[in-house]
Amino acid sequence: MKVTRKYSYKLTEKTLEEDIDKFILDARAGIYGWDRKCGGEGLRIIKQYFKLIFEKYKKEKFEECARCYKKLILFLFDSSTGRDEAGFGYEDLLSQVSKDFDAIIEKYFFSILKVYSSEDLANECYNYIINLKEYGFDSDKEVLIKNLEGEKMDNLINLLLLKTEGMTKNDEDKHGIIYFLMEIYESLGKKEKYLELCERFKGILSEKEIEYFRNNFGEDSLWEDKTKINGVWVDDKTGRILG
Repeated sequence: MKVTRKYSYKLTEKTLEEDIDKFILDARAGIYGWDRKCGGEGLRIIKQYFKLIFEKYKKEKFEECARCYKKLILFLFDSSTGRDEAGFGYEDLLSQVSKDFDAIIEKYFFSILKVYSSEDLANECYNYIINLKEYGFDSDKEVLIKNLEGEKMDNLINLLLLKTEGMTKNDEDKHGIIYFLMEIYESLGKKEKYLELCERFKGILSEKEIEYFRNNFGEDSLWEDKTKINGVWVDDKTGRILG
């Protein structure tokens, strides 16, 4: 995509999906390095992409939406946390893209629910979860809980649990799957299932972390204002190590 005037945009590739791919390649090659200090063209293009995807979303073109949302969202997770070379230069790129990024996540999850089933849905969720890293949202789990009931939800959980087989305490990049499932059980009020996960992942999560989770089921602050840094949970407000 190119900016033809300050608020006018034109796709440079045949499809929106291909245009997003080209933009991501360019960004990772450094074309939008320190975008914040160079007019913000990259940020404006990202916002325009989400507007275009939303137009397709309103037309219920969920398959295309699912692919495009995934590309941009996972790219932004990497760029915002410095895991690639895009280097846009914003302190919090996601908040610059949208004041309510949770709403974007909601549309992404609704799209994948409309398009995928069983193993494909679990794969989409898995790729999303392990790329979250420092980020956390409510709408991802809310959409799943609202739209998957009984056997369908149990099936998704079991497929995600299969992806934890062989996991060790050193696989910190994958521990997010455990937390994600614990949050689902907590939201559903399924304390027994939640505690089963605590027992299941002893030796993978630290003893202090397991104890903290086990003793705080249902607490409003259990997942809020917490960040995992170098393998331990830290209270964002006090800096106190939790696990």
